[in-house]
Order: sequence, then structure tokens, then C-alpha cells
Amino acid sequence: MPFFYIKTYGCQMNVADSEKLAGVLQTAGYQATEDPWQANIILINTCVVRQTAEDKAAWYITSAKGYKNERPGTKIILCGCFVSEPGRDVRKQFPHVDLFLEPNQPEKLAEFLGTPNSELRTRNLGRSAWVTIMRGCDNFCSYCIVPYVRGREHSRPIGEILAEIKQIDLNKYEELFLLGQNVNSYQPNFADLLRQINAHIARYSLPVTVKFMTSHPRDMSDEIINTICELPHVAKEFYMPIQHGDDEILKSMNRGYTVDYYRQLVKKIRLKMPAAKILTDMIVGYPGETEIQFQNTLNLIKEIKFNEVRMAAFSPRPQTAAAKLPNQLPDDIKQARLQQIIQVVRQVVKC
Repeated sequence: MPFFYIKTYGCQMNVADSEKLAGVLQTAGYQATEDPWQANIILINTCVVRQTAEDKAAWYITSAKGYKNERPGTKIILCGCFVSEPGRDVRKQFPHVDLFLEPNQPEKLAEFLGTPNSELRTRNLGRSAWVTIMRGCDNFCSYCIVPYVRGREHSRPIGEILAEIKQIDLNKYEELFLLGQNVNSYQPNFADLLRQINAHIARYSLPVTVKFMTSHPRDMSDEIINTICELPHVAKEFYMPIQHGDDEILKSMNRGYTVDYYRQLVKKIRLKMPAAKILTDMIVGYPGETEIQFQNTLNLIKEIKFNEVRMAAFSPRPQTAAAKLPNQLPDDIKQARLQQIIQVVRQVVKC
């Protein structure tokens, strides 16, 4: 029996995509292996949201040539955001790769393998069952490459999502995790989707909690907050990346809200659900960021007392507005500020 090996970089969306691609491979008669030297097909699912993730993926893609040299019949497949990154000629950069797949193209893999496209999903066993409810993004935040590599926003029909969930053995998982770049803008209505999923879980007394990510703060409506408060099987957990603690930087980032708006949003959530967890992302070293603006971010972390803060130094991405801004900060300043924010988070973040 032939074998396949999948190497996945990046976010949970990529993990979900890899599970779908694994299903196509299994339908075509391949068996998963943890040993790339045993694999007849090596599939590399990539991320370019940060330079570090991009560099790691590029190194592995290049090194995969060694597998092919030792076993000439081995096929290398490159998929994910790397393939659709603006300005990159992946075919010229990686001539040893046999197939290039942009995000969400399992049918192209099936075509390459000469097998019908499959709805089989090879889910990894673990804490979470991942379900993608929408793809792409319409926000065009100045620093973010996602709209360029994953396309514009597209929501899956509720019936299709519910049908997928009903096929999952939820007795094997602690969490049913709904994925989207901005789940709050799910169409036709995210609150209604949560209500229908909650009803399914309650009907069959399933031992699973519903979680979701990511929520754009601008689109966190009262209806969504109230629905989460009311539904017993939906976690009281809000992953709402604010990205920065200064209004001028937020405006440049094209985030569409102010620090005070975010502050009031958190207050509203905690008033209804005092034990609610608030998770966020923070970027340091954005172009032109002054020491005062950076301190505003540190002060906001101390004020809000988040349950989790995911931190990153600004990384310019091709074609994005922020990559073209003047006053790009040197790496030593960005790294120094990153270390500072890490120390503050360790001191004040609520567990």
C-alpha cells in the first residue's frame, strides 16, 4: 500500500484543510505515515501570515528534495497560502515540487491522483474537532495578507455545516471548534448557527463544548453576545484580537474601532458573563510606532487583564498597505518590544 505524509504549518484553518486533503489521499488508496522517508507522497501545507512561518515552510520545502533524491518516485505536493502569495513564483523557486495547490482546492488533488473528489475527512484525534464555517476575509487590515492568499469572504450554508457536524463522533472530542477569519460576519447569521449547533448537542446529550475563532471586535454584536450567554453548550470565551492599544495605530491598521470601543465591549461581555474569558492578539513594532504608543499597548494589557495574549512583532507582508508605509522599525527595536510585552503578559494575564 502506498503511503502519504503531511507537514502542516500555521493556523487551525490549515489543520482543517490538511484533514480534508488527507481524506482525498485515503480515498485514493494511500495510508498515512509519520515517517516522510516511507511516504510516496509528501504534502506540505504552508502559512505566510508571519515571516517566521514562511521561512520554516520554505526551508522544509527545499529540504524535501532530499526525499525525492533518495526515492525518485516520491511526489512532493505544495499547498496552502505559500502557493497564492502575491509576487512569489513558486514553480521557479521549487522546481522539484510536482503539484501546487492553492488553499481550499481538494478537488485539484483528486484530479492529480486520478480519483473522484471525496467528502471523507480524516480527523486527527485530540481535544478539538475543527469545522470550517467560512473562508477568506473582506477586512483588508493593513498588515494582513489573508485576503490576498485566501480570497474574499465566503460562508458555507448552515445545512452543509450541520450535516458535517452530524457526521463527527463528538464523543471523541472535548471541543467542537468553528473556524473562520471573522466568524462574527458569518452569513446569514452567526448567532442562529450557534443556536442550531447547540440544539443538536443538547438533543443527543453530547459531551462537547462549542468554541469558535476568530471574532473581529467591530462585528461582535449584542445578538451574538446574548446568544453565547444563553446557550449552555457554547463556551463563554471570546477570542477578539485588538492588535494594538493606541487609536492612531489602530486607524492605520484599518481595524475600524477605537481602544475605548474595545474597552466597552469587554465591559459589556463581563457584565453579562463575569467568568467569560477574553483572548486577544497584539502586534508590536508596527511602522512608526512610538515608545508612547507601545506603552499604551502595555497599559491596556494591564487594564483588561486578558486570559490569553498572543504576541508577535510586526512582519511586513507582500502587497499589504503596512509593508509600504514609511518609518519601518528596525528588527532590534521590534524584538526588544516583543520581549517587553512578553514580560508584562506573564505578570498580568489571568489564567
